[in-house]
Amino acid sequence: MFAMIQFDRPGWLVLCLLVVPIIFYARHGLSKSGSRSRAIASTTLRVIVICLLAIAIARPVWNEQGEGVAVIAVVDRSLSIPQSVQKSTQALLTAWTDPAHREEHDKLGVISVGKDAVVGSLPSELTLFEPPSNEPVLNATNLSKGVQLALALKPIDSASRILLVSDGNETEGDILHVASVAAANQIPIDVLPLIYDHDHEVLIERVIVPTQTREGQTIPVRIVLRSVGQASGRLHLNHNGQEISLSALEEDSGLPLQLNPGVNAFVFDLPIRSKGPQEFSATWSPDVGQDTIAANNSGVGVSFVHSDGKVLIVTQNELSTTHLVQLLESSGIEVEVTQPNGIPRTSIGYTAIDSIILDNIPRWAIDDVQERLLHAFIHDLGGGVVFVGGPEAYGAGGWIGSQLEEAMPLLCEPPQKRELPRGALALIMHSCEMQKGNYWGQQMASAAVDSLSEFDYIGIIEYDWNGGPNTRNNSGWRLPLQLAGDKTKAHNAVKSLVFGDMQDFSSAMELALEGLVSVDAAQRHVIIISDGDPIGPSQELLQDYQEGGVTVSAVMVGGHGSAMDLQKMKGIATVTGGRFYMVNDPSKLPNIFIKEAQMNSRSLLQEGQEFVPSQTASMSGPVTGIDVVPPVTGYVVTGKKSGLAQTPWFIPVKDADDPLLAWWNYGLGKSFAFTSDLGQRWASPWLGWSGFQSFWERCVRFTMRSSNPPNSLVTTSIEGDVGRVDIELLEHDSGYLNFMRSKAVLVSPSGHTETIELQQHAPGRYNTEFNADEQGAWLVNVVFQNQDGDIVSRVPAAVTMPFDKEFATTQHNTSLLQEVARKTGGRVLAPDDLELESLFDDSGLTMPESPTSTWDLLAMLAASILILDVAVRRLWIDKQSVQSMFVPVEQAGQSSVDALKRVHESSSRKKKVHVVPTKDDFVQKEKKEPKKQEDVDSIARLLKKKRSMESDDD
Repeated sequence: MFAMIQFDRPGWLVLCLLVVPIIFYARHGLSKSGSRSRAIASTTLRVIVICLLAIAIARPVWNEQGEGVAVIAVVDRSLSIPQSVQKSTQALLTAWTDPAHREEHDKLGVISVGKDAVVGSLPSELTLFEPPSNEPVLNATNLSKGVQLALALKPIDSASRILLVSDGNETEGDILHVASVAAANQIPIDVLPLIYDHDHEVLIERVIVPTQTREGQTIPVRIVLRSVGQASGRLHLNHNGQEISLSALEEDSGLPLQLNPGVNAFVFDLPIRSKGPQEFSATWSPDVGQDTIAANNSGVGVSFVHSDGKVLIVTQNELSTTHLVQLLESSGIEVEVTQPNGIPRTSIGYTAIDSIILDNIPRWAIDDVQERLLHAFIHDLGGGVVFVGGPEAYGAGGWIGSQLEEAMPLLCEPPQKRELPRGALALIMHSCEMQKGNYWGQQMASAAVDSLSEFDYIGIIEYDWNGGPNTRNNSGWRLPLQLAGDKTKAHNAVKSLVFGDMQDFSSAMELALEGLVSVDAAQRHVIIISDGDPIGPSQELLQDYQEGGVTVSAVMVGGHGSAMDLQKMKGIATVTGGRFYMVNDPSKLPNIFIKEAQMNSRSLLQEGQEFVPSQTASMSGPVTGIDVVPPVTGYVVTGKKSGLAQTPWFIPVKDADDPLLAWWNYGLGKSFAFTSDLGQRWASPWLGWSGFQSFWERCVRFTMRSSNPPNSLVTTSIEGDVGRVDIELLEHDSGYLNFMRSKAVLVSPSGHTETIELQQHAPGRYNTEFNADEQGAWLVNVVFQNQDGDIVSRVPAAVTMPFDKEFATTQHNTSLLQEVARKTGGRVLAPDDLELESLFDDSGLTMPESPTSTWDLLAMLAASILILDVAVRRLWIDKQSVQSMFVPVEQAGQSSVDALKRVHESSSRKKKVHVVPTKDDFVQKEKKEPKKQEDVDSIARLLKKKRSMESDDD
């Protein structure tokens, strides 16, 4: 590496000519010997200052020439590439990038590419090609993101090459556009094509059914398969989860088929005997060796049958809902009862449901997808949800801070003025030895924190390797036990967890016990997450937990399979009155922590006495006209929600009014909340109330959405990853409905929602398009309104993506990679080139220069020398001054005494009176005259010395 200097503003160097007049006017100082040395020094310093300032203004730049070649490998790890090819490529690149194949200063960086791009290793001389520790989403290929990231990471002190390792089948982005950017930056892209061919691949491209149909009608179900080469296997067809027999053989319902190369289509006529959405799923089961990719062997089609709708009751105890089911059915409402796991997990499943009743359902009983879809069912699909209380409902069921709480007409968090017993929770976080263990550890802790009330205590303990205040054997409070409040501090502590490998449980449990017993709380609880290998607590410590009323729940994850560890953690939970969990599926961990955190929320339950409801006047809503209601013996404490939420019934207490019943309109739908139960525990007096049936029928019908009128024609299609919905609206007299206002909500297969727009493009015809980049059924829920805002039609439609585009390709696309190499001046490599080509070849590469600006350093140096110049001119010390500094002290002292005597004699003479002089006086006067002359000479010498010094200064 060598360096050179250049100037951004070289014209300013002309200021250096100012040194000529400075030297010229300094010559007269050099002619005087007494100041010659000082004049030379001062002039030299001034010349240096002028030169430094001139160079600084010219903006000098110090350019250092780089060394070595940096190769950034962009490796395609998408699922379309066979595992055997990926493993052989891993071994090849490990050998090809070995330090033995590099020169000094060569660097290697690694980027993994799928749907997105992640950095495996930054460019470094120490980097080795190893299996990635983190991977991108693998169900798509975006090569352009990988190359863009490589361009951003290229070092400035080395020449750079990009090595693109892929099959060339990109499903997102535009690699050729990014290649143009690389070419403009003179960065060649070498390509290593991954060669493979699937000779017998079979894909189910479409399952085509009518978008709408009628009950009792027979509809055609068309299944389109594409085969690469000859293939054999069986075709299976399911209707609403039930397999349909397509074969005459009883032992196998699948239809045996021999497929020809190309497109193969099969049609089956099936009768429709039920209302609601009709889902048809087809699956191809290949014979042995007849297929490679299983992900593209299935497809789905959806047809909608007009339905009057029904109510879905979700409960954990069917006995508690028996009476409600009977009275709703007697009122002509269709009812279905299910457990929490029966809540639909796809948006299509909600199209046949008008209202859902959640009877005492806790948050941990459902998963995230179900919660998202329940929220979308109310807000975006126009459905209704009735929330019924119980010991595991609302805040006591972990709904505080949840997404579904946003749809509730009340707050699960009690109001601040409500005085309730507090709970105290301590989390002991041990290492999570499983895949993405730290991620799931933080998810668990965050879920527990979110589910707590702001009045509960929360503390977090972990082993942090370093120790600190309040620690025992390095196990200390990451978050000291404190009120949760707005939970900001708690979440910050969760994000800072390091999950150290704890040596024993005793130190952390002792610390937790001390903290919990020191606070005023009605419930005290500890949750331990661990793999079970720390040394167990003593029996004395467990006895202290029992005496202190502190329970412990143990969650074992990523254990080493030791029966002793299992028994150890189970024993801790059993002895202290907690619960034990053995978890193998990490996605279940957050719900476990929510459930355990609610052991501190029993204080939200008010029971044990009779509570008489009060009412406020209501001009609208489901309970208008009901003037008297029976008392309840219990309910869950909640808070009133501001805005449009209505709370007509409440329980008056000394410090607040606790909601008993609330409702509101939320998005396109409605939600209703009753904080007592259905009569099994708290509302038993209501079972004998004459208005019980009328009350529940009115509340349920209030939340039910209107049925879909059969005045629309819907067609759907998908091209690539673009879905399209066309809707034709008709009036009852077959005329067209024009200029309708519409709101369309798109629900993805995973439950995420977004609002899309419909455009009218012909009389009565509206359409929309969207990007369908996820496998499964996409639900489009469209609501048409007239100019007055009244709902004219509610139209559901489904567009199905049978499989991700990643699995649509059956062979490599080397031609695209070759074009990338040609465009950027790169090389097309092959595995056989291992000994022939160097990945770190610097041929044709321009070694970069790294400029460093130095004007600021020169300016500071000039300022320092200027100060030195001033010091030389004002504080110069010549030879005579130095000698005077070493005059003997005695001599200096005697001179001072003589001077004082002369001053004293002079003053004495002034004080004498006039007398007649004598002869002796004249003699004495003659003796003193020479001394006065000496004084005069001395003064003259001093004045001369002073004038000489002043002239030197000038």
